[in-house]
Amino acid sequence: MKEILAKNVVLNVNQLDKFRTIKIQIDFLRPLSKDESTKRRLLANVLSNSSKKYPSFKSLNDREMELYGAEINAYTRSLLNFNDLGFSVEFADPKFLIGDKSQIQDNIEVLSEIIFNPNLKNTNEFDDTAFTIEKRNMMSNLDAVGDNKDLVSVLELFKLVNHNNPDKQIPIFGDATQLDSLENSALYEYYKDVIKNDMILINVVGDVDPTEISKLIRDSLLGQSLKSERTDIKIQLPNFDDLVKSPAEKLDHESINQSRLSIAYVTEKLDKGFSHLAPQAMNLIFGGDDQSQLFLQVRERNSLAYSVSSSYQATDHLLTVQSGLDAKDIDQAIDLIQKQIDFMKNGKFTDSQIEHAKKVLFTRREIGSDSIQHYIMRSIWETIYPKTLLDDKSFRAELNKLDRNNIQSVAEHMHRIAQYELIGD
Repeated sequence: MKEILAKNVVLNVNQLDKFRTIKIQIDFLRPLSKDESTKRRLLANVLSNSSKKYPSFKSLNDREMELYGAEINAYTRSLLNFNDLGFSVEFADPKFLIGDKSQIQDNIEVLSEIIFNPNLKNTNEFDDTAFTIEKRNMMSNLDAVGDNKDLVSVLELFKLVNHNNPDKQIPIFGDATQLDSLENSALYEYYKDVIKNDMILINVVGDVDPTEISKLIRDSLLGQSLKSERTDIKIQLPNFDDLVKSPAEKLDHESINQSRLSIAYVTEKLDKGFSHLAPQAMNLIFGGDDQSQLFLQVRERNSLAYSVSSSYQATDHLLTVQSGLDAKDIDQAIDLIQKQIDFMKNGKFTDSQIEHAKKVLFTRREIGSDSIQHYIMRSIWETIYPKTLLDDKSFRAELNKLDRNNIQSVAEHMHRIAQYELIGD
């Protein structure tokens, strides 16, 4: 059931009896901004620390325990060109509890509390303890990013990929310099703007009555807080034409034992009639599986890397390769990676590799359908970008028509657009 509570405030209720829990998730969406990513991550942390009714982390945690171990989460993530600030609670289905008839209502109340009834010091600031603790914890996490060289390599690669988009230059988890200067009052002002203007998606999944859920939400603090119209948001997909013509490259040196190599490729739009699963299948055979060409040739057979793999982002048509290796082997590894691309372009992969890729795609979809989060994410995509989704029947049809020609064509129309090397001295 889909219901519009106000302009750009959408409630989706997916009634399913396959889970023993119920999950409610609320996502606040607005375009990515280099000036807001740090604020949004800290805001998620501060709001989930406590609320007016539960004024300490312990009191909030005690309330979760009273609700049979309800689990509250807050996060930020990139979703297309949007920054998604989300809050969720997952809790036991009351059908499996003895005598508890208000479980759903109570969990809606807790989630509403942390979002719309925050723990404040005064009318202009969050509680000092919550703000200080969460800012310190976030700073500690940001300071530790530099120690994770795999993450550093990926971040640097995507700075190259998004070189003409300053709003994607700041990681979704924030920036230490911005955080250091962020004051309590400024965060609270930003909070009020988010609550007033962000597009909001509310998703409920579980064995619930959609009509009952709608009434409970409308009657709650959550529903009462979401009656105003929200700002429209517009999908903007990236364009990499300039990088296809002139790939971006960067090389850094550090005193580390293991060097890192990250390469980005963009795939072209599929020809009409080709399987929409062809890029995913190509990625699996190329480097996205432990039986892939990169794993077998670069790591196992030639021992040129400690780790090597590829991944594919369907919405951006990006395929990326990440590898950890010795500095002396980088040039040889780059050459061998290119040979695996040529291997794919020339259609030298076997029928058994194609069948294995099909099996992996099918299995991953089956496993995904066993997760309650799978249905929440499908609902989000159905609301903001439905053309990316395949229902089960369409998925099987796309899988059945997937063949060698489809996969080979993806490789033939793949272009290197960025390369980052972190060399260990």
